[in-house]
Amino acid sequence: MGKRNRAALLPTNLPQLQNLIKRDPLSYKEEFLQQLRHFESSRAIFELKPEELSTDFQDLINFLAQVSPCYPEETKEFPDQIIALLSKHYQILNAELRRTMVQALVLLRNREMISSTSLLSLFFTLFRCRDKILRDTLYNHIVNDIKVSNQKAKNNKMNKTLQGFMYTMLTSAEGAAGTGSENAIAAKRSLDVCIELYRKNVWNDAKTVNVIAHACFSPVTKIMVTALQFFLGNNEDDEDSEDEDELPDLRSLQHKQTVTKKTKAKAKQMEKTLATLKRKQKAKKKAETFNFSALHLLNDPQGFTEKLYNHLATSRERHEVQLMLMNLISRIIGVHKLTILAFYPYLQKRLQPTQKDVTQIIVVTAQSSHDLVPPDVIEPVIRTMANNFVTEHCSAEVMAAGLNGIREISARCPLAMDATLLQDLTEYKNHRDKGVMMASRSLIGLFREINPELLKKKDRGRSAAMNMRDFKPSIYGESRNDGDMEGIQLLAENAGENGEDAEGEGDEGWDEWEEASEDEEEDEGWIDVSDDENPLNINLSDDEESEDENGNTKSKRKRLSVNKERRLKKKGLLPKEDDDEEAEETKEEDEETKAKRQQMEATRKEKLAAAQLLATTKILTPADFAKIEALKLAKQADQKLNPTRAGSGKRPAPSDENQAEGEISIGSIIGPRKKAKQDYEQRMESINRGREGREKFGSRKGSNERGSTTNKEKAKGKNFMMIAHKREVREKKKMSLREKQMQLQAHIKKQKMRK
Repeated sequence: MGKRNRAALLPTNLPQLQNLIKRDPLSYKEEFLQQLRHFESSRAIFELKPEELSTDFQDLINFLAQVSPCYPEETKEFPDQIIALLSKHYQILNAELRRTMVQALVLLRNREMISSTSLLSLFFTLFRCRDKILRDTLYNHIVNDIKVSNQKAKNNKMNKTLQGFMYTMLTSAEGAAGTGSENAIAAKRSLDVCIELYRKNVWNDAKTVNVIAHACFSPVTKIMVTALQFFLGNNEDDEDSEDEDELPDLRSLQHKQTVTKKTKAKAKQMEKTLATLKRKQKAKKKAETFNFSALHLLNDPQGFTEKLYNHLATSRERHEVQLMLMNLISRIIGVHKLTILAFYPYLQKRLQPTQKDVTQIIVVTAQSSHDLVPPDVIEPVIRTMANNFVTEHCSAEVMAAGLNGIREISARCPLAMDATLLQDLTEYKNHRDKGVMMASRSLIGLFREINPELLKKKDRGRSAAMNMRDFKPSIYGESRNDGDMEGIQLLAENAGENGEDAEGEGDEGWDEWEEASEDEEEDEGWIDVSDDENPLNINLSDDEESEDENGNTKSKRKRLSVNKERRLKKKGLLPKEDDDEEAEETKEEDEETKAKRQQMEATRKEKLAAAQLLATTKILTPADFAKIEALKLAKQADQKLNPTRAGSGKRPAPSDENQAEGEISIGSIIGPRKKAKQDYEQRMESINRGREGREKFGSRKGSNERGSTTNKEKAKGKNFMMIAHKREVREKKKMSLREKQMQLQAHIKKQKMRK
């Protein structure tokens, strides 16, 4: 009787029927077909009024999605029917029913009963729904599904289809009235998917980057800001939450398993820990994937930047959005060395100390400067910064920011600096404020390296003054290349250190090649004609000279009287004896420095000649190229360990590992700042933070906290047999009821008085 009643209840009890079908599909096939026919009739009724919520229809969808793998032939049309319902009525469907349909499709997709392309195209369309919970569900499924599909190998066919669909979604938002329109919401979510897949290194190709670049011109501010933030970010791979967690301690778990009781839960936990460790070790052995900067993958950087500038010049966006546009334009100009001449006068208008976020604008100006920008365009910008920032009526912070900004621009475009302006800026090297002084001295240090001719003689320094004779100022558009091939030079040095023959190394695979003879007779060239045997030497000096026996020339000064010579020495017109000695010592030091410099120059030329000889006499093999790469890596590691090694001669510039390519930090513009004095609220906040987790300072008088307890309190915790012999205990047993009542009242009164 019980089994008969259960069978009668199965058509209405879908969870129980679902459980039974999963256990034994063949035995309950008739009940399943009955529910399938019920679904067909309910679907026909539902299409008449799709805006109404039907609980029975919702339960049937859940039931069929769960048991579809048990009957694949009977339910092969079920996914297409749900997709058709969503595609046709997704705007007017009830929110709960729509989420149920989407969850059913996700379940079927996880069981590989639907193709990814058709389902994801529908899900991108469903982004237009005004249901935030649904959009989050769709977003998570799309990202995970595309990631899994491209895990073993790139699914180029699916990727191209979805990228084209995303581009269509972004273009559909161009005519959107505002950020709340359906097309704008769908385009924003599609852009988020595209960016997330790029950061997860799934879609890291040029097509993805250019689809995101198209969103920078969207009329919807949210979409445009999202695309700008993508290009301005460092685009690092986001690590999974599992990777961020700390690894479990395997030894402690093994110890617990040996000393504690063995249970199934602990065994499962141990297996899970071992699987996690194996996965981590396998991930470490994988080859490192380098995420190429998105700015390098733009198809047309010049055209893209010109469009961005036109959009910036004509837009009426908020100041923060305009600042992001300026930052992106400057970054692309700096990375690709583009020429946008109208951008610099646009920045020049905003270089005022009263301008909002002027420090960021100075950074943008420095980022957009490079050596291929005409100096006539950058020079007015530098002069404007000097006139507006580096004056006595400005505060010290403003002056330091101006000098640091001029230094950053001059480092990228040194030809834009004028000698008069530079010498005027270097006068602040003795300023009373430390930030201004350091900024001015850093400007002097920069031009000692790039062009010491513009500095005053006293600011050039000894090393720069010694190199003035061999110094050649750079010309606009000139690229410095002295033929120093770094890789071949390292290979030649390594061959020389190991005592190997660089020319004969690796000849085994080149037996069939013929070498041209270098011992060919040379034709007679120009004939050297010597000068006359007795050249005519004309003396143009005012001093009288005479030759000694060895032929050395001596100059004779006119003899002066003692008084006159003393007066001239006081006025400084004649050198003193001490000055002559100092001059001789300085001359000796200069000669030593010159000899060292000549020796270093000769060594460099020898290395360069050896590298050129190796490059012209040997064809490099793949083994040589591998060796060159290894030597380059070793040199980079050596430079990191010894940044001020002899031969470099320059201090390493501070670098930020998290800083993106072509980016300048605001800290380099602001410079070192003195810590501002705290007000009362800040001081009290700091004091309260220091008191956290610390005992209260002061006397403990009147507090209930005591260092120990009394003997009476200790007696309460003792065993009764230890205190049974005491007089108080024996008398307490003899107390009458009245005495106990009076003692209790006295105790209550005493407690009230304490309060």
